[in-house]
Amino acid sequence: MNFSIRDVQARCAALGHNPGPIDGIMGKRTRMALSVALKAVRGSEVSHLFHHSGLRRVHLHWSGGAVGVNGVERTAYNSLVTHDGTRVQGEFPPEAQARYAVGRAASHTLNFNTGAVGHCVDAMAGAVERPFDRGSAPMTPRQLDEFCKWAAEYSVKYWIPINRYGMPTHAEIQPIFGIRQKWKWDITWLPGMSKPGDPLVVGDRVRAMISEHLPDVRAAA
Repeated sequence: MNFSIRDVQARCAALGHNPGPIDGIMGKRTRMALSVALKAVRGSEVSHLFHHSGLRRVHLHWSGGAVGVNGVERTAYNSLVTHDGTRVQGEFPPEAQARYAVGRAASHTLNFNTGAVGHCVDAMAGAVERPFDRGSAPMTPRQLDEFCKWAAEYSVKYWIPINRYGMPTHAEIQPIFGIRQKWKWDITWLPGMSKPGDPLVVGDRVRAMISEHLPDVRAAA
């Protein structure tokens, strides 16, 4: 299993070992962070920092879709949650992302799909960021809660930390990882908000909601 330098930097940061910028450069700070991280897990190989499936992250999205999951959405994401809180499996299982290949895995994040589960709220059709319009299918509280619970299950199953480096929203990919995206603003709005917020602030709110589900998820595991 091959892990990119960005993967290593992100995992070190997710585990609390600062590698410096997530820039894909194996510099001194990254090497030091990797050494400390491996000692902490009593490992000798980079792979020891990750789940054996090879999954590294969960990317949190909304589909921009209307009510009802369609075939395109099932192909684009590994998992989706409908307006009424129903879970829908995508065409490709999460494990397909570990060895990403076009046509054999979900393509949910531009140039950053390998090892990343595409987890999606199926909502926000017709939404506009500025001036803000929620569109015809805004995210619902029930949908958001089930979305967060499922993400907590991913965290437990695949050893994925619930922080900015382990569970970023799509809107956080470019500022955190330096991978340019096409003006993505999911997820920067949540039910009850009057307008979109800062991607990192809203992302932290979503991750706090995910973390709230951890005790129950761990008890059921």
